Amino acid sequence: MLGRLQSVSASLATKTNIWTAKTIYYGKVAAELSKQVYLKEGLQPPTVAQFKQVYCDLYKRALQLSKNPNSIFSYSQCLTKNNIVKFGAIGVQIAGFYTAGEAIGRRKLVGYKNYSTNVEHKH
Repeated sequence: MLGRLQSVSASLATKTNIWTAKTIYYGKVAAELSKQVYLKEGLQPPTVAQFKQVYCDLYKRALQLSKNPNSIFSYSQCLTKNNIVKFGAIGVQIAGFYTAGEAIGRRKLVGYKNYSTNVEHKH
């Protein structure tokens, strides 16, 4: 019994060590790749003034739309084919990020684990 317990704990320790090493490795790879993209694209975080400007503009537009809901139709009439394609592409990207987050959260690509299969329902 003690030998079996030792072998199970040794196996668990080995698997944990391998998982930790893989996680650290892929984390470093992702960090290095992100760093290279950041440098090549010349990216920089927005300033506080830029954040403030964007959110103040959004707030002002929301107030205008809430005071005059018919102005939404004037915005929709100004849409061009290029804008619709751009917004569609952004929507697809958002859906993709959401789907990737769901898959990471579930730790599975498809579906959730069904916990009810082990439980017998009594009527």
